Amino acid sequence: MPLLSELAGMVEEPTVVIKVGTSSLLRQEAGTLHLSQICTLCETVARLHKQGIRVVLVSSGAVGAGMFRMGLVEKPKEVAKKQALAAVGQVHLMRYYEDIFNTIGIKCAQVLLTLENLSNRKQYVRARNTFSALFEMGVVPVVNENDTVAVEELKFGDNDTLSAQVAALVDARWLFLLTDVDGLYTANPNTDPSATRIETVENINDLDVDVGGAGSSVGTGGMITKLTAARIACAAGCKTIVCLSANLEKDVEAAVIEGKSVGTAFLPAKKAAKGKKKWILAVPVRGEISVDEAGEKAVLRGLPLLLTHISGVSGENFRVQECVTVRDAEGNELARGLCNYPATTLRDAVASRAKRGDPGDAARERELGWEDDLDGPPECVHANNMCVTHVETLSRSFTFADFQGAGYDSGARDSSDEER
Repeated sequence: MPLLSELAGMVEEPTVVIKVGTSSLLRQEAGTLHLSQICTLCETVARLHKQGIRVVLVSSGAVGAGMFRMGLVEKPKEVAKKQALAAVGQVHLMRYYEDIFNTIGIKCAQVLLTLENLSNRKQYVRARNTFSALFEMGVVPVVNENDTVAVEELKFGDNDTLSAQVAALVDARWLFLLTDVDGLYTANPNTDPSATRIETVENINDLDVDVGGAGSSVGTGGMITKLTAARIACAAGCKTIVCLSANLEKDVEAAVIEGKSVGTAFLPAKKAAKGKKKWILAVPVRGEISVDEAGEKAVLRGLPLLLTHISGVSGENFRVQECVTVRDAEGNELARGLCNYPATTLRDAVASRAKRGDPGDAARERELGWEDDLDGPPECVHANNMCVTHVETLSRSFTFADFQGAGYDSGARDSSDEER
C-alpha cells in the first residue's frame, strides 16, 4: 500500500467518479431518502478527498425524491410531470448533500449536464474547464442529468452512461457504479441460484451473461446500462467497478487505496482515447453500421473505415457527421465514429454492390478504396473521427503506485485537447 508521502509526490492528483443509483438513495418501502446511506457516501467521499484524491459524485434520484416529496407512489407517464418531479427532487437532494458535506468540512457544487451538452465540442471543453476549476478550489462536484430538459434520459436512459462520460471528461482513473447487487453475475441471482459473480472482465464482447430486467420502480437503469457505461469508461482509460452500495464504505477505499478486488472490475484500455476521440464517446449514437472482416481489421489497427468495408446499415436514418456504432459480423461493438455519409447513401451503396454480385469488381473496389458512383471521400469513417471501444485492456489491477511511470499512458492529459 503506497504511503501518503508517495501521493504528495504525484504530478497530478488521481480522480475517482462515484455513481450512486436511485435505489441506493431512497427507501422505497418508507417513501423517504436513505439518510444513513447518503451520510456514508458523503463520508467516504470526504476521506478520499482529504487524501488528495479528486472525487466526482454522480447522483441519481431526483425524480424518485420528487415522487416521495409530493406523496406519489407510482411514477407518472407524462414527460412534463416527470420533469417537474425532477425539479422538486433535485433541490431536495442537494439540500442534504450540502448540509452533510458542510458538516464534515467539504465544499460541494451542483453540476447539471445533458448528453446533448457533452456532444457539443465547445460545451464539452467548457464543462471540462469548469471541473478543473472546481478541483483547483477543492470542491466536490455533485453531478446529475438535467432531467427538466433531458427527455431522452427520462424516456430511455440512465445516469450510468452520464457517469462514464463524466469519467472520460475529467480523466478519471476509477469509476464506481454503486448498485443493489455486488457485481455482474452470469444470470439474475434473484431468480437463478446457479448464478455466479464475475470478478474481472477483460473483454465485454466475450461476456456470456443474462442482464435482462429493469432497475427499480423509481429508477431508470439496470445492469445492461452498466455494461454500456463500462465500455465507454474503459475505452477512455478508466477502470470501472460495479459493486454493492451497502458496502461502499469499505469497498471504494479498498479498491482505490489498496488495489483489492471488489465487485466486478472492467479493466481499462492500455492505450486510452484522448482529445477528439475521447469526446466522440460523448456524442449520441444515431445508428449502426456492420463491417466485413477487412473492415474489422482496419478499425482495430487504427485505419480509416472504407465504403467497401460496409456490409450493412441499421438504426436511425443518421445524417452526415453523426455518430454511429461500428459492429463486426457477429454484432460486437468495435468502435464509434462520425460517419461521412448519411444512412440512405450507405444503404444504397451496400445494395448496389450486392446486386452486382461480382467478387472481381468488389475486390478491385476494395483495392482502390473508392466507389466511382459516389461523390465523396472513400472513407466512410476517417481514422481521426473514430474511437475504438473494443480495446486491449490492462491485465491487472492497479493502485496509486502505478501512476508513477508504470507504462500506462491513459492518464496523460492531451495538451492540445482544448484546441481540437
